[in-house]
Amino acid sequence: MTQDLFEQVKLLSLEVQSLIRQGVKEGVSERIDQRNELLREWFAQVNELIGLTNEQQQFLEQLLQQEQHLLDELEQQQKSLSGHERGKKKLSAYQTISRNQ
Repeated sequence: MTQDLFEQVKLLSLEVQSLIRQGVKEGVSERIDQRNELLREWFAQVNELIGLTNEQQQFLEQLLQQEQHLLDELEQQQKSLSGHERGKKKLSAYQTISRNQ
């Protein structure tokens, strides 16, 4: 829809310029008003898209930060579990050695 409005604005602007160059005065003011209204609609739609895009970007940035935080927590938990498992293996090895002596 935004592209269609832009094309209409562009065509009306070209038509107004052509009419002015030809010295036509009748109907030019109405065409300018029509073009300006379409231009307002087009800018409103573009503004909505920009706002939506900013909102989406902020949401995605927050989501990525949360996921990064969760990944960091998971990594810490894995390190902790890995250290715990190494400790269990060492304890088991020490117990085996002490039984054999």
